[in-house]
Amino acid sequence: MVAVDEADTIVGSVTYTTHDGAYAEIAADGEAEFRMLAVDPAACSKGVGAALVQAVLDRTRRHGCRTVRLSSAAPMTDAHRLYERLGFHRTRTATGRPDIRLLAYEVPL
Repeated sequence: MVAVDEADTIVGSVTYTTHDGAYAEIAADGEAEFRMLAVDPAACSKGVGAALVQAVLDRTRRHGCRTVRLSSAAPMTDAHRLYERLGFHRTRTATGRPDIRLLAYEVPL
């Protein structure tokens, strides 16, 4: 999914999949996940990230999923605050590459 500004310039994007999608990594049966939420630095603090996450949650509900999961690199503290503000809670430290500590989040729908 992408977010565009008034000039149709892409200012953010996010990937989304249900548990049975080709790119699913952490979603179980009846769940969805998203990753790679990105917002243009010029559009930060303008609600773009929140709008993209909300679009994921809305789409997930339409697909009948009961939970949305994500993993995020530990240093991404601004993103973590956004997820928590939108109702996600941290579930565990996820495993990833040995040199990257990932935090896992989920929100029930």
